Amino acid sequence: MTGPEGKAEKPRLTGMLGRTIRHNLARLRSWLNVKYYRFMGIKIGKGVFVSRHAHIDVRRGKISIGNDVHIGGGSYVLSHAGFRPTKEGEETVIEDHVRIFVNCVIFPGIRIGKNSIVGAGAVVMKDVPSNVVVLGNPARVIQNLEENP
Repeated sequence: MTGPEGKAEKPRLTGMLGRTIRHNLARLRSWLNVKYYRFMGIKIGKGVFVSRHAHIDVRRGKISIGNDVHIGGGSYVLSHAGFRPTKEGEETVIEDHVRIFVNCVIFPGIRIGKNSIVGAGAVVMKDVPSNVVVLGNPARVIQNLEENP
């Protein structure tokens, strides 16, 4: 097949097949990551997607992740800080329907509220309320989202 400029085109089926295979491999990798993190003692809800290069701290402390959470590549969810001892009962909590984009750092003991979005590169050092978008270093609320009925 040739295109409008006379160049050979890749058949669409091959491109679609490749995308489908990559998509399914990414989902499989995420599923394996979630199974590993559950095995290591982290509470993880249903429908969670953990990107291939995301890191969730499993060494000390507690982490709880709600349902339908997406964690982008290069992000770190920490359960302890090496420079101070872990406080009794301290838990890092990510509630339901949260989106964490690439290269974010979630410090220990932080709670991210439902339906919130953590923008790319954010460093979350304080609790995030529900239904907001946070960005920056340190992360600040930049927009309130409407509640879903």
